[in-house]
Amino acid sequence: MWDGMTLIAGRDCGACTVCCTWPTINKPEIQKLSGSTCKHCKAGGCAIYETRFPVCRSYYCAWRTVDIFDEDWRPDKSGVLAMVETEGIPEQFELSTGINLMLVDNPARIIRQRWFQDFVVTGVMNSVPLFLSLPGPRGHQAAIVFLNNEEMLEAIKRGTVKDALEAVLKILRGWAFEKAVITHTGNDVSSPL
Repeated sequence: MWDGMTLIAGRDCGACTVCCTWPTINKPEIQKLSGSTCKHCKAGGCAIYETRFPVCRSYYCAWRTVDIFDEDWRPDKSGVLAMVETEGIPEQFELSTGINLMLVDNPARIIRQRWFQDFVVTGVMNSVPLFLSLPGPRGHQAAIVFLNNEEMLEAIKRGTVKDALEAVLKILRGWAFEKAVITHTGNDVSSPL
């Protein structure tokens, strides 16, 4: 389906720095707590862009690499950090990659938008593995729920996708967020509290 490495022509990060805040980074060359903006992130982008770390140089969100997203899905505009997902996909799916839709802005507003609901419906109906997630508090793992389930299929049939997404959001908000484990040390670029 997609390899996550082919960039879509004409798309660049611009002033978007969403990935500089939400993911945990635990690599030998750099560590960063989830929910903490990288200390090199400045207004308008990365202050060390030309010499940024290899993990940053090789990372692209799904908006940059997957052509099913249109221009409005850029994370800083949509409030959704779409990421290629390779874990947690049930064996019955033909695809070994899916999409994790992390809600990084106002989650309730986003899931009530028709464009978001339509994306979920299209993905589920086309057997694209979809996940909905919320970032955890600073230094914690995200909450994540698989959307391709019987409840979502029933909601699609009934035309109640918004209600089903609100139920999933309620589960995510009640999540027992686990602390992210940083095993590498020496170059923590997490911004101070």
